[in-house]
Amino acid sequence: MNLIDVQPVKFSFFEKPPASSMTQAFVYTNEENHFLVVKNGDRITRSDLRAGKYTKVYSVNMTTLNFHYENEVPSQDRGRHFLVDLSIDYKVVDPISLIQQGAGEIVTYIQKKLPYWLEEITSDYPISEAKRVKRHIEDLHEHSSMVAGLKQVGVAVTDINVLVKQSEDDQEHDKRFRVIDQEDELDEYRREKRLKKASILAKSIQEAIESGNLLEAVLIAEENKDALEIVKNRLYNEENFRLEVQDQVRKLLLDPTVDEVEAKEQIMKIRAYFPHESFSGEKPTSNESSMDDPLDDLRHIYQTTKGE
Repeated sequence: MNLIDVQPVKFSFFEKPPASSMTQAFVYTNEENHFLVVKNGDRITRSDLRAGKYTKVYSVNMTTLNFHYENEVPSQDRGRHFLVDLSIDYKVVDPISLIQQGAGEIVTYIQKKLPYWLEEITSDYPISEAKRVKRHIEDLHEHSSMVAGLKQVGVAVTDINVLVKQSEDDQEHDKRFRVIDQEDELDEYRREKRLKKASILAKSIQEAIESGNLLEAVLIAEENKDALEIVKNRLYNEENFRLEVQDQVRKLLLDPTVDEVEAKEQIMKIRAYFPHESFSGEKPTSNESSMDDPLDDLRHIYQTTKGE
């Protein structure tokens, strides 16, 4: 958009000079480069027009205009770019400077300068610091070669809004990483769930084994093929161990060189491993019989062997 339109000055006895407004100013000039600015609803006087003081009149657009720019600009990281979405509001504040500089096509100036100015900023930041880039660009009012150039031709930047993020390629790149991270998170969650379930299962099996309820231990383990195999192997090993211990107990009791006190101490240690084992070869028939001391039979064997 051209902010300036120029026409020769014409005097008419029948028409009033055009009135300016808040959005349009008139700048009258002559060959000696004398300027008269008319704005905010004022008009040039008929006497000035009749005297022929001015030969040209410039119509200047005083409205606040917007320039929008969206493009990718390089970051400090090689091959990675910021996507900058920039909106600049600007307006003419000095119509005479605008005319003297012939800067009516201000959009062309901005389009030419802006990419270079942005790249000077963004190339100093890594791709991870989009927020800092945004703040830097928003400080455009205070320090910018482009803004300084606009001021020289009578144009002021009144507002700036900017959105800075990674380029579309970089966003897709990060999305692929995120998919991998999500898969890892799900795998870790599944692993934790399996470990928790296995821990509960193992605890239930252990409690059943320690209470002597081996059938319950096997039934619980049936929920998991691996657990069932482990339980079966453990029960098999413990049964072999129990039989071996029973054999050693019998040999201990039949050994004439071992006295009763030592025999009791050894058997009490063994009972710590097999709290539900009586070593008597007889199963309790009731709750009352289950409370009997399983060492009674062993003590009887010991006393018989010793001839007491």
